[in-house]
Order: sequence, then C-alpha cells, then structure tokens
Amino acid sequence: MLNRVRRIIPERVNGVRRYVRNAIDRRRYPERFIQHSSTPYQEIYRDGIMAVRHYLPLAVDEVYIEGQAYKVQERPYDRPLVLVPPLGVFAWIFDLMIERSLVRFLLAHGFDVYLIDWGNPKDPPYQNLSLEDYVLRWFPDAMQAIRQHSGHEEVSLMGYCMGGLLAMLYLASCRDQYVTGLVTIASPVDTHKMGVAGQLTSALQVPTRLVRRFSDFRLNHLDPSRFHVPGKWVSFAFKMSSPLSPLTSYIDLLKNLGDTDYLVSYMSMNAWFNNMADYPGGTVQELIRKLGLYNRLAKGQIRIGNRLADFKDIECDLLAFAGASDAIVPMAAAYKIMDVVSSRDKRFHLVPGGHAGVFTGAKAVSTTWAISADWLAQRSGELRMPAVT
Repeated sequence: MLNRVRRIIPERVNGVRRYVRNAIDRRRYPERFIQHSSTPYQEIYRDGIMAVRHYLPLAVDEVYIEGQAYKVQERPYDRPLVLVPPLGVFAWIFDLMIERSLVRFLLAHGFDVYLIDWGNPKDPPYQNLSLEDYVLRWFPDAMQAIRQHSGHEEVSLMGYCMGGLLAMLYLASCRDQYVTGLVTIASPVDTHKMGVAGQLTSALQVPTRLVRRFSDFRLNHLDPSRFHVPGKWVSFAFKMSSPLSPLTSYIDLLKNLGDTDYLVSYMSMNAWFNNMADYPGGTVQELIRKLGLYNRLAKGQIRIGNRLADFKDIECDLLAFAGASDAIVPMAAAYKIMDVVSSRDKRFHLVPGGHAGVFTGAKAVSTTWAISADWLAQRSGELRMPAVT
C-alpha cells in the first residue's frame, strides 16, 4: 500500500505540473502547440494570391495517422490528385496536424498530390473576385500548370465544401473530359436544404420574385464591395452554426489540459476556426443570388460569366460524402449531387462527423479518408516505377 502511495503521489504532482505549464505556455507560446503545413511542397505556379502546390514524396518509410502506422507506398500512381480547398479558409487545413494530415495520408497511399491555394482576398485588388475569376480563370490555369508539371493529362479532383462546388462548376463550364474522378466532401448542392439558412433563403424566393416584377432593384447591380466578408465574420458565422460547441470544447480542454497531445489537437483545430480567410464581395454577391435565392445548383444549371455550366455535362466517376451530424451541410444538401450529374459510376456515403469532423476529424481517417483512398486507387492508373537516383 505504501509503495503504491509513493508511486501515485509523484505521478499526480507531475500531472499538476504539466497542467499548469501547459496552461501558461499555450498563452505565452501558442505557436508551440499549433501544427499545420508540415509536409514539404514545391510551388509550381502563382498568379497573384492563387498558387499551386506540389507535395513532395515522403522521406520516411511509414507515417502515423491517429496512432495507426501506414507503410509509405514507394511507387506513386500515374494519375495526379488535385485537392481543392473551399473559400473562406486557408489551404493548410488539408495538411493540419502531423498525425491528422490528409496530405500525408494520401502521399503514404501512393498518390501524387497537388493543391490549389486560393489565398486570402483581403487586399483591394482581390476583394471583389467573382466566381468567374475562380472557375474560368484560375481553375483552368491551375489545371494547365499541374498537367505540364506532372506530364499527365488525366487527373482526379477532391474538393471539400465550397471546394467541391468549385470543382463541379469548373467541370460543367469547361467540360474537362480528362478529369476521370471527382470526390466531394460536405459540398452543398441543394442550398435550400442547408438548415436554418436554407429555410430562410427558400422563404425569400416569393418576395424576391415580387421585387423583380414590381421594381427596378437588382442585387447584381449593387457594388460588390458591399458584400466583402472579413475573415473574422466568416469565423463567427462558422462557430454560430453550432453555438454550444466552443463552450463544450473549452470544457473538454480544461479537463485535458495536462495532456500535451490533446492541447496540440485543440490549438491546431482552433487555429482553423479562429483564423479564416476573407470572402470576396463579387463571389458572395453571386452566391446569395444564384445559390441562396435561386438555388441554381440544385436545378442543374448556373451561368458563370458568359458560360452556362450544366451539371449534366459532368460524366466522370463520382464519390460524395456527407457528415451525419453536419449542421451546415446536412445530408439532403449534399446528396443532391447524385441527381444533377450524369456520372454512371456515382457513390454516396454518410459518415460520422460534423462539418469539420467529416473532413478532418479523428473518425474521418477510417471513413472519409480510407474510402476515398480505396476508391481513388482504382481510378488512378498504373503505379509508376520509382525514380532512379
């Protein structure tokens, strides 16, 4: 009994010391606990704030993701995989914590990974970017750069949230027949099914028609700069989709503050939620009118610039996900993609997690990520011979 007490007391004292030290250090040195952008990459193209990354092969034999070891596949697949982040966030969410990095997971599974970084449109030259800028200018330029760099025409796309919509808009408007596979994660095709926000915009359809009929007021005639949304507002709106989550998350932190690994996870995820990119005014203006009020995506057609994007022109294989507890993009909003595309091979999975969890939560590794890796592996061509050094 005495030996047990002698063993327990030092353990408890050390636990209290870790708790106090972490409580102080997370305030004084937050950068010590925030992990992202750890995977080496080469920037192969840039136009203003938009850049294209090529992630370099891993220099290790195995990686650990959520405590599980994955042997790194030496021979990559022929077909490049292009990651498409949403607007309003920073591209490093694809390469978050070392043990929860989607980029590292995909590299370990043999994929040649590229990423389109949309940047942060906070400065005047970019504050009024439109969907046309992203879909008809930057997306095609990025794809051209990736094809030139990789030496392969056929590619696959993986988009999260708005990133999945941008990929769809690009495929429908540019009719890129060399994209052979599309993965969408929590992408809201039916915006009128997006919880309270969807109900509100749906209810505004009749008043909107009356305004158009009996007045000269047009939303698209307003100055797009009025619609620019600073990143801090985007962050606030994201948190308000689940108002109690910040409180419950903070309570969990207080319970686990002595666990440094837990603190790293908490701080890294909060770096995402508390540090979001601006939303450009021109794009917000279009999203309100075309997606919010008129729900054009769910109807299968939307005009981008001078082009009509028809989702029936999307014929590549499709894999779509929704989070079972996603309050921002419920299953009904994400499932609509199955109705509007012409893909013969299309699959839909409802997996655990909210809007962030379905993409990069602890359970996403064995659900969203694992399913995507298996699906993409069957559609990524032959394995390349390793480079001779």
